[in-house]
Amino acid sequence: MEIDNLPEKVKKAKEAVAELEEPLKTEAFKKILDKLLEPDVPQQMHQAYNQHPDYIPVGNSYVKRKKNNSGKKRKINDTLNQSNAQKKEEAEKRKRELAEKINRTEHPEIHDLQRTLAKSLYVLKIMRDKKVDGLTPPEISYVLKEVFKIKISGELVSTNLNRKEAQKYVDRNRIVVGKAVAYKYKLMKGGEDYLKTELKKNNHVTKAGEKLEPD
Repeated sequence: MEIDNLPEKVKKAKEAVAELEEPLKTEAFKKILDKLLEPDVPQQMHQAYNQHPDYIPVGNSYVKRKKNNSGKKRKINDTLNQSNAQKKEEAEKRKRELAEKINRTEHPEIHDLQRTLAKSLYVLKIMRDKKVDGLTPPEISYVLKEVFKIKISGELVSTNLNRKEAQKYVDRNRIVVGKAVAYKYKLMKGGEDYLKTELKKNNHVTKAGEKLEPD
């Protein structure tokens, strides 16, 4: 690396320390020469920077430029969003397919059931008879709303199916939907017996002209 007027600057440094004694003379010479050369350093660094754009000058040295990963992060986020949107669409498609399997006119007795738990179990029974291996609370809620016009949220369905009472009625299996944990419920023999009892009881109550309060 060439430095402008180097001989002249060396000469000036020598003249400045001529009257000093060693070892002070050598140390002073080095410091004075460094000071004289300082104006040339940035120019030399910028010349080198043009050849190595991955590095940036800081003081009298170089540090490696930090890579901008915003584009990469954006691409990852876009991929995740597309994946989540696709999974959401698949979940909605499954709900529609479940609803299309049911003819609501074949199951008028569901409206005789007063409790959310009973209605949820009834949907599980219908779908099990149609060879569907269990449903999640949002799927049960969708069937109740879209097929039978009974508005019960997935949260309320989940609350009822998770009651201690319901443990002998359903089998609960943990599944993963996207990144979230969910539960799929299957009707058991105890649930069938409970439904039979509720249907008989509610038919009797209806004939008696009384009305039970729903959950």
